[in-house]
Amino acid sequence: QEVDTLQATNAAVNASLKDMTAIRDELATEVETLVSEYDELSAQHTELSGQLASYQDQLSKAQSALSRAKRNAANELSELRTQIEELQGAKAELLAAMDVLAAQNDSLRQRTGELETNLAQSQEANTQLQELNTTKEGEIRQLTYQVFKASSFEVAPEVQRGKPTSKAGRTRRIKASFDLNNVPAAYQGERPIYLVITDATGTPIPRTDYITTKVQAPDGKSQDIMAVEAKQAELTEAQRLTFSHELESKLDAGTYTLAAYTDIGLLGSSTFRLR
Repeated sequence: QEVDTLQATNAAVNASLKDMTAIRDELATEVETLVSEYDELSAQHTELSGQLASYQDQLSKAQSALSRAKRNAANELSELRTQIEELQGAKAELLAAMDVLAAQNDSLRQRTGELETNLAQSQEANTQLQELNTTKEGEIRQLTYQVFKASSFEVAPEVQRGKPTSKAGRTRRIKASFDLNNVPAAYQGERPIYLVITDATGTPIPRTDYITTKVQAPDGKSQDIMAVEAKQAELTEAQRLTFSHELESKLDAGTYTLAAYTDIGLLGSSTFRLR
């Protein structure tokens, strides 16, 4: 835009110079006419020599002024040409720099596209790896639950003196035992074992101070439980565990579920009925 403005200015200056040149030529013609008239007057009126000297002086001044005008016009034109050449050179340099930048931008766009592709591939691979890890963790949990299970439950409601009973009104104690076999080496050692007893609606039997904790469900999420008994057991590959729970309140007749848990989830369960 600046180059266009300078070119317009240059055109205006050139037009002005043409006008000045026309004026100069017109003045030159007039001077030449004056010279002719002067010669005629000089021949005809020698007595006007004094005036002639004055005219000659004026003519000399006019010629000097004309020469100065020509020189100034030439200098201005030369300066304008120099400025135009400099601007044209700057324009050429800018165009060349723009070409270089355009080429660099194309290269950067190509590189950016490659990086975006690589990033997308890496993200996809990472997602697949995470999904695989999640799947493997789930498979490991499922395998653990399949082999690490309580079995052979024996649940015995008892009266106050320890004799078995099936009558709800007489039951004062619940004794339970179960086998815990095929415990993986990674899960052997001291672990908490929880006993949860619920009625047919899934409500824990009455107790003033439940043992509340969180265990891991088969889907990997945590599960809240309200246990009536808990103890630390030193687990080996195989053992039989026994619990005895003293009831705080009489139970109603109905079906109950006794479930055994550890910190990694449900070990097993069994039902019993009171009438």
